[in-house]
Amino acid sequence: MNKLYTRNEVIDLIGEGRVMLLSGSEQMLSNLPKGSWIGGTAPYFMDGVGKISDDMIYVDDLTQYAAEVRIEELDEANIHQIALHGFDNGFSVLILPIDAPVYFSFASNSLQYDRIFDNPIVGYVACCRLEDYGRVHPATGVGTTGALSTSKAAVMHVRLPEGYTARAEIMNFDTIDTSTPALKFPKTSFVQSDCLIDGQPGNIAEYLEGVKQRIGRYPQLITSMNGALVNRDTKYVDIDKGEAAFFSPAYEGDEYRIVRPNADYQKAFNDMLAAKQGHIAACFSCTSYFMFGEFEGKHIDINGVYAFGEIAYQLLNKTIVTLEIDRL
Repeated sequence: MNKLYTRNEVIDLIGEGRVMLLSGSEQMLSNLPKGSWIGGTAPYFMDGVGKISDDMIYVDDLTQYAAEVRIEELDEANIHQIALHGFDNGFSVLILPIDAPVYFSFASNSLQYDRIFDNPIVGYVACCRLEDYGRVHPATGVGTTGALSTSKAAVMHVRLPEGYTARAEIMNFDTIDTSTPALKFPKTSFVQSDCLIDGQPGNIAEYLEGVKQRIGRYPQLITSMNGALVNRDTKYVDIDKGEAAFFSPAYEGDEYRIVRPNADYQKAFNDMLAAKQGHIAACFSCTSYFMFGEFEGKHIDINGVYAFGEIAYQLLNKTIVTLEIDRL
């Protein structure tokens, strides 16, 4: 079952040969035995109710779906090969260390990788407590060595048994505020400056600062990518430099507007998850939902990890990504 376990319980599961994704504090993940696992640091979880924990490990147990497993670490020099290393019928789970070169490389280029859409690639960005961001460096780990890294991506490729297939699903509970100006950027980048605002030259930092003066905080942006709504969380705004940074890159040519937030994230989560037909093998979501929805102590129907970004072929922010397994 996907839920929080004690470190000793996880050590026992590793000894049983379970195929697992492990999420927890650096202290909990350090020096685990070698085995069929990859991991990432994270303190925010849905385990019956929303929890913040530094002394438990969240386990996504994939054993029943794993006919064969291949585990590897990738960096910025070879992350572009991720889809080439997967199985013909399977899926891959990727955990990225935030702000490392491999994180920026994947986020900016993944949609151009060879065979990127052949099989689902899902996962999350390793994180820490929000108040520690910038001081604590989130890490990833692989069971082939048991070591943690702040610079390498952890990847698990899984071959499904015959008769099964995998899907990556993306859900966004916000909508587009169509009353706000349309924003377009001249390049794909985490950091933007000059842009078009309703077709007129402008500066994104000045625009976001003006919005903050009206609503009391920097807004999130949102765009429609082939019908899927994708958010861009604002990381910082530097008026002196005239630039704004996001937790995932804003893409050249896409049209962005300000997010219209959902009025009740808890209800939205449960309503949409209840409508799912396939078996959810793993669920990854964003700390923004955890914080804005005030999820600590509240019930959500599906257990999962909340991190600094979600992965479904590309880096996403403020979405929920599910890995779903179907019988053919």
